[in-house]
Amino acid sequence: MREGYQASDPHATGCGSRPVASPRIFPSVIDDRWGGGPSPSGDELDQLVHLSTLIGREPRLVQPGGGNTSAKVGDLLLVKGSGTDLRTIGRSGFTRLSLRSLAELRTRDSMSDAEMMQFMAGAMADGGGRGPMPSVETPLHALLPARVIAHTHDIATMSLTNVADETARRLVRELFDDRVMLAPYVRPGFPLARAMSRQVDVLPSSAIGLALAHHGLIVWADDARTCYARLVEVVNRIEEYLATGRARREPLGRRKPLPAAALRRTAAAVVLPAVRGALGAGRRVILHFDESPEILADLSSERLADLVPRGMATPEHILRAGPWPLWVPIDVAAAPDQMAAEVRAQVARLRSAYEAYHARHAPGGTAPLEDWAKVILVPGLGMITAGADKRSAEIANACYRAVLQAIANAEAIDAFRFLPEPDVFEFEHWPLERRKLDEQAARERATRLVPRHVVVVIGGGSGIGAAAAKRFAEEGAHVVVADLDARGAAAVAEDIAAGNAGRAVSEAVDVTDDASLDRLFERTVHEFGGLDCLFYTAGAPPRFAAVTGVRREDLQRQLDVHYLGAVLAVGRAAAILRRQGLGGSIVASVSKAALAPGKEAVAYGGSKAALLQALRVAAVELGGEGIRVNAINADQVDTPLFRAFVAERARQRGVTVEAQLEAYRQRTVLGVSLIPAEAAAELAVLLASDRFRYTTGDILTLDGGLPDAFPR
Repeated sequence: MREGYQASDPHATGCGSRPVASPRIFPSVIDDRWGGGPSPSGDELDQLVHLSTLIGREPRLVQPGGGNTSAKVGDLLLVKGSGTDLRTIGRSGFTRLSLRSLAELRTRDSMSDAEMMQFMAGAMADGGGRGPMPSVETPLHALLPARVIAHTHDIATMSLTNVADETARRLVRELFDDRVMLAPYVRPGFPLARAMSRQVDVLPSSAIGLALAHHGLIVWADDARTCYARLVEVVNRIEEYLATGRARREPLGRRKPLPAAALRRTAAAVVLPAVRGALGAGRRVILHFDESPEILADLSSERLADLVPRGMATPEHILRAGPWPLWVPIDVAAAPDQMAAEVRAQVARLRSAYEAYHARHAPGGTAPLEDWAKVILVPGLGMITAGADKRSAEIANACYRAVLQAIANAEAIDAFRFLPEPDVFEFEHWPLERRKLDEQAARERATRLVPRHVVVVIGGGSGIGAAAAKRFAEEGAHVVVADLDARGAAAVAEDIAAGNAGRAVSEAVDVTDDASLDRLFERTVHEFGGLDCLFYTAGAPPRFAAVTGVRREDLQRQLDVHYLGAVLAVGRAAAILRRQGLGGSIVASVSKAALAPGKEAVAYGGSKAALLQALRVAAVELGGEGIRVNAINADQVDTPLFRAFVAERARQRGVTVEAQLEAYRQRTVLGVSLIPAEAAAELAVLLASDRFRYTTGDILTLDGGLPDAFPR
């Protein structure tokens, strides 16, 4: 057995041994959680909200952002609006449309997407001012005659219908007689609405729903409570049947031994930046890494490599998780450079296959999509998902977890299959949905300085670092806030995350400890997939001492924080940037002490001057790979550290703090006293952005104009 692999892994199977059951915990029945919900005789919108949130909070019924619900109340259709989430939707999340206006849909045999959206906008009650824009599923809810409708992309129904059409039709009939009928696949939007409207017209009166081939389940009733009960009944009936199939055989086959956890962890630090670089050549991505036991077990299954190219489980997944995953087997025990090269080669090969698929179906001259790959499966390591931000990468993960369950279920009862390739291509390039993604990307490029960047701010717990962490996030970055003060770093990250969910995490770091620095950069890679910028602004309080009285420990402390810690952090950051191959930026705060001598500042000034020289050396070494290295010469910035410095100088001179600040103001060309930390943060972000893409080895000054510190 290869060194580093463990036969005793509880999810592994030895050669010739009996297969071990998957550790995946398949769901039992879904509980009816209506509980103390609104009474059927109460407010109908409150009932619809309760129905919706119950569905949205159950991942077996919908993935994030998916699913739809509606109710017809008087002359109004209340339907989940575009951009809302069933898990969190409230009364204002429903679009109000006139049923009288929507009735015209029944007389139309065809309608383009543009015509459909224009028509629905015109049907909005009160001029559309009381709710979000209608979603593409609105015509379906309008044309179905039922009063309350729930549409889910539940795992059970996807499992039952992602098999051969004749098999799915037979199974639905056996399970539900004429209460639920199978409907063939039709592209969502007006085509699906029109097709379902015609099918409902010929359904028996006992029917309560439709199982949509490859597209989930529709259940209806006269009230929300009954609709929910029917949904739970149908899904549980399917799940009970699937459980019997899973009990008969291991659907994904035998499982191979897993690499040891320590080996996987080391490999992930290499593979994630390599994947991010391979995917981000045109536009950067943020990664999410899933190494959970159930994912590792599934990816170790001997049959999965042959199953994943068959695609997703519902068209909704194509938008959120791509047309199919990338299967990237590697040797996690290989040398790091060899491992990274293998990742890049395999992704390039799969990109070529994607381009060939695109050429088979695309009109002449159109370019393949930039966000072509969103799920990367690395057996022995885990699942990597990519998105424009952490949230979208996590959604891709949730979607593909559902796909894996659907694959296993379908294989337990028949054979998993998804849509034909032309249908996959049509949905992947559906202009109505692509427009949203393309507009978001265009807004990022037009309004953000560092969109989709991953930034580590060392010294981010207060002062310039805290201001910079917040500014980076405002400009589109995902930020790791690192500081010796763990509480301070956590508070800054929480503040950022409150307005930018998933964009910031904190990590305690001691820059004098190599292991602590290792943990910081490993956490960054595991959290977001890589790195684009390091901003080093860690600082130690100056130890004022004349050159004749300075002690070795004074010198060492300043060097440890301002020079040694910075250089070691730069080296670790540069290694990640090199592995990605996307370029990047390193910025450090060196202060005027690096340029201008200060009385009794031999320890502080010497360490800062050493750092400045190290940055210039790094700029020379790394420039050929597009990695820029620059410094900020900041002084008189309003931070806790500088205020302590002012107080000490005032004490030495025997003056008040106010008098000392006035002395600083008078010495500046611009007559500036304290400079806001946000001004230094702006410089850091600008240096990391494309605005300074041709600048490296430089130093920018922020001090109100101190002639003694002008760079020479």
